[in-house]
Amino acid sequence: MRPKYEYLKLIGDWKFESMETTTFVGNERNTEITSKANDNTEVLSFHRSGSLSYSALKNGEMKKGRGIWSIKDDLLKILVDSDTIYATYKIKSEFLTITTNNEENDEFYGYRTIVKYQK
Repeated sequence: MRPKYEYLKLIGDWKFESMETTTFVGNERNTEITSKANDNTEVLSFHRSGSLSYSALKNGEMKKGRGIWSIKDDLLKILVDSDTIYATYKIKSEFLTITTNNEENDEFYGYRTIVKYQK
C-alpha cells in the first residue's frame, strides 16, 4: 500500500533513461532495449493540475505534445491524443519506472514495456 499522497512525487520533469520492451508470441520472447542518446531524448513533465507535457527527439525529429494524467488504485493513467496508457509506476530516489503490460490474445501479441526516467 502506498502513502496517501505519494503520487505528488510524480510532479516535475523526468528525463528519459531507458526503455525495455519484451514481446510475447506463443512460447517466444523477444526483448529490445533503447537507451538515451543524443539523437534519442525525451522529457516527460507531470503538472499538479493533472496535465502533462512531453518533448521527444527521436532520430532527429522533435515531437511535442500535451495530455492528462491521473492515479487510481495505484495505476497511472495517461491520455495523449487518442492513446490511453494504463501502467504501474514506482518512484525510488530520483528515478521513475513506468511499466505497461498487455496479455497476448488471438488478435495481438503480448508485451511488457518498462520505461525509466530520472528527475
